[in-house]
Amino acid sequence: MQVRMKAIEPLTATELYYMMVMGEHELYTSSYKHSFNRMLMQMGPKPRGDELLKYVHFDQFKKFIKLAAGYNKLDTFLRTMPAASAELLMKAFVANLDKTENLEDAVDVADSYSSITDEKLLQSILNYVDENLELHRETGNERGQLIYGLLKEIFLSADSSNQTDLTSTLGIPSIYEIGHQQLQNEEGKVIQQVFFYGDEDGKAFFPAFVQSFSSKDWKVVPKKEWIEFISHNGKVEVYVNRPLDNDANLDDSAQVHLIRYMEDLGKFPTVVVHRGHSYWLPRTISRMSSEARIVLLGSCGGYKNLNQILEVCPDAHIISTKEIGKGDLNQPIINYLNQHFVGGKDIGWRNMWRTLTTQFSSAPRETRESWEDYVPPHRNLGAIFIKAYHRKIQAE
Repeated sequence: MQVRMKAIEPLTATELYYMMVMGEHELYTSSYKHSFNRMLMQMGPKPRGDELLKYVHFDQFKKFIKLAAGYNKLDTFLRTMPAASAELLMKAFVANLDKTENLEDAVDVADSYSSITDEKLLQSILNYVDENLELHRETGNERGQLIYGLLKEIFLSADSSNQTDLTSTLGIPSIYEIGHQQLQNEEGKVIQQVFFYGDEDGKAFFPAFVQSFSSKDWKVVPKKEWIEFISHNGKVEVYVNRPLDNDANLDDSAQVHLIRYMEDLGKFPTVVVHRGHSYWLPRTISRMSSEARIVLLGSCGGYKNLNQILEVCPDAHIISTKEIGKGDLNQPIINYLNQHFVGGKDIGWRNMWRTLTTQFSSAPRETRESWEDYVPPHRNLGAIFIKAYHRKIQAE
């Protein structure tokens, strides 16, 4: 890390700020976190985030907040300033969401809300959303009413004590569970595709993935470029490309050939699993089946890619992570899902999350902390907002 990031050591806090916001699509998770920490260090022993933003005249501050939230650093940044300054900053972040051409700012607000743990700040943001909603009602701004109305409903639902059912209040397909029938093809089978990549991590985790399919429950069909796993009861088929050498582009060829093979057989996956770093995710998304109903992003920074995935498969239930995905967390998630697929059972996300949280409670501290950064479909506020907005527009 020290050698790879050595080039940024001479940069000032301001230069690091601009490097992060301007390099949004080039930064890896590890690069962002190192740059963020370096920025705070360059601000002195008592860094003041509000002073930094004043110095840059709040240039691109919304993008900066979005990135901090996406990489789970927003709370850290807000704690560098007085509480009053943090509230004013978030008030500005929430304002004028109706004046942009797309939904990016509104989705950023939804995602950011889910990353904040300070209860007082959460309530302040909810109040700001409510203020904007009332303002747009008074002025008759329909788009503003829609955006802020949806955000209010979604934020209220994030507090379990409100017992808000977004499925009924927003008129969207259930975000709390997905029925087994929704995952089956015409033959009654659940087809799953897993994307592996031929870097060191892909090669390291692939054997454990293969071994997770016991011969008692699965028939293994090895091919040159991929492996097929077929449950003995015939209800589930899993296709995974081998993590062949990335330097020779062999993993890429394996994916292309596997997809062509599956299409020729009429096998269109309703479950898609990404097992790779964030820089491989655009390739997975570009090859993702539009039939996908469950998408697992076992990757670094997968949380930032909701928009692209929902453009491909609008009704997908997305499991993502706000920071670095862990192989020892991804595999239990996959195992849980496969057990339910084979058993023909519906998937209830709240029950699944409670079960896995209990399972990881005895794991090492680092694993438990990483698990807290995984986001189930019913808490994926940005994805929920996108689905609800488009559903409302289509209904008009």
